[in-house]
Amino acid sequence: MKKTLLFIALFCFAAGSVFAQGKVAVIDVQLVTVQSKAGAKAMAELKTLEDGAVKKLQEKDAEVKKLADSINKQKASLSPAALQDKNLELNKKSVELDRLQKDLSAELQTKQAIKLEELFKELEPVITDYAKEKNYDVVFIKQPGVMAYANPAIDITKDIISRFDIKWSKKGTK
Repeated sequence: MKKTLLFIALFCFAAGSVFAQGKVAVIDVQLVTVQSKAGAKAMAELKTLEDGAVKKLQEKDAEVKKLADSINKQKASLSPAALQDKNLELNKKSVELDRLQKDLSAELQTKQAIKLEELFKELEPVITDYAKEKNYDVVFIKQPGVMAYANPAIDITKDIISRFDIKWSKKGTK
């Protein structure tokens, strides 16, 4: 009985080590997004959209502040009814500013998600082809909070960026 249990334990241990010999790699997708040509272009487009949104918010904020200053300066000379009207107008503009901020934030988040999804759709075949060519069994995405450690020797990010840039450049010339 002891020999049978020992044989089963040795078989399981040996089988586990055979299966554990697959090739594994990691890729830092955030780095690809920042350092690849396609990622840099997508980030620049998002930055332009963000800058436009910030400008709109600043203009609306300046309008609200200007009205508030005007009310404060005229407070003593306005009738109670006129002051109430001005305060209602200020509240309305403040609500519009808050709504604009929320709308622009949601719009930017949506556009960022779409851009990143498009980028990853183009990136995935590059990773797959590379993994098949180099006989990798698994390629993990390295993310803070998800992966505690990965040996730098199995990081293929730079190779993927190079291949992705080549693919993206060829796509741009067609």
